[in-house]
This record gives sequence, C-alpha cells and structure tokens, in this order.
Amino acid sequence: MPFRKIRNGAFVRGDNRGTPKKHQEYCNCIDYLFHGNVYVKRSIKHCVWQKKNRRWYFTFVEIDERIIIEVSEGVYPPSEDSYLLLGCIEVGKEKVLEVGTGTGIIALHAAKRGADVTAVDIKQEAVENARKNAEMNGIKIHVEQSDLFSNVSGIFDVIIFNPPYLPSDKMEEAWEGGEEGIEVAKRFLEKARFYLSHKGRIYIVLSTLGNIKKLIDDFEQFYDFEEIGRMNLFFEKLIVYKITCKDTETNFR
Repeated sequence: MPFRKIRNGAFVRGDNRGTPKKHQEYCNCIDYLFHGNVYVKRSIKHCVWQKKNRRWYFTFVEIDERIIIEVSEGVYPPSEDSYLLLGCIEVGKEKVLEVGTGTGIIALHAAKRGADVTAVDIKQEAVENARKNAEMNGIKIHVEQSDLFSNVSGIFDVIIFNPPYLPSDKMEEAWEGGEEGIEVAKRFLEKARFYLSHKGRIYIVLSTLGNIKKLIDDFEQFYDFEEIGRMNLFFEKLIVYKITCKDTETNFR
C-alpha cells in the first residue's frame, strides 16, 4: 500500500494497521483530502470513519447513511481512491456490477441507493469479506469470485471498477497494475462493453502514474471518456472517468 502524505507532514499507510494516533491522523487526512484537495461534480460534504475491533464505521453525512465495514487480512482496505469514487458515482434503481469489490463498501453504497448489485473479486478472501459486510449491514448484494468478467453473466446499467493502477513489473498486490499501470484496466475495457446496457455507463479510477493517454487512445473507437472527479496527491493525481459506449454495432452482443 503506498504511503500518503497528511496535513502535518507525517506519512501513514492507508490500511487497517497501526496505532490509534495513526488512525486519527489518517482520518484527518481523509477530511483534508475531501475538503481541500478534491474536485468532484457531486461532492460528499463530510465523511467520518473509525476503527473498533477491526471494523470500520464509515458515515456519509450528506446522504445520511452508515455502512459498517470489517477489513479482512489480505483484502484491499477503503482508501483515497475508494472515497473519490464514492463521491462520483450516481446510481439508482438499476442493475449494477462492481468488479474488484474488496470489502464491498462501494457495492453496499449502491445497494443502499436501491440498486440491484452484483459484486465480484478475484480473491476468495475478498468475496467472503464482502459477503460478511453485507450481512452485518443487512444489505442484499450478490457476491461471487471472478477474474474480471470470467464468472459474470447478464447485462448491467452501471459497471464500477477501482482497478490496480500503480505501475509495477510485478502484479502480486491489489494495487499493482503492470508495467504501465493500465494492464488490468485494459483487460477490463476489452470486455466491459459486452456487459453494458445500451445507455449504460462505467465508473473507473485511474492514476496519472499510469499511461492513461495510451489507454484512452486504445479504446476511443469503442468508448467516450468523461473526467468527473479528481484528487490531487503529492505524487500523483487520481481521476474518475465516466465511460459510455459509442453507438456502434461492434459494442454489443
């Protein structure tokens, strides 16, 4: 997990380990990022999260909802990219697919807004974690193990993906996106349009450390890309794109 700079100059990991003081510093970091360094078209006014006995208590004040999250060992914890994505997605009573669900926090958010949600992850630990979090919150979502779309069927109005995006010559961790940081996103976009309804949309997070221009150039014949959110960190920018399919016969089954 990459280190993130917080307001007082310290650096902390964005995960579920550390001292209470570090967790408070991290909460301060999230508050700072949301209020001072984030642009989204529909912003979250305030977010609060606390850790008690390995459970994250996560609240969005603007939409008046509370989601209890437990982070299991080996599962990617909610981080800055998760919060930015949560501030950008707009879902209603639609069919939603979240790829790479992790703890399930985004899938649960969508379900609380009335969506019929399917969530998948390549890691069995994440699948079990998301199912447990859904049960704890009394929220109904369908969770399955799948490498991207390998175990997915059906058509969805919204597809959400927070992919591994940090450049790395290895792809062993949840945040490693291959040599150019776009390999997993590329595999995703090769298939996503076949699972999207005609007027559907995709929400995806990418990092400027990866070769975003190449990714867009490779897929501009199939998709339109609209930047709808941005978070400026000290060594990168995180960008949320809303992606829609071009009206071509090759897009759909």
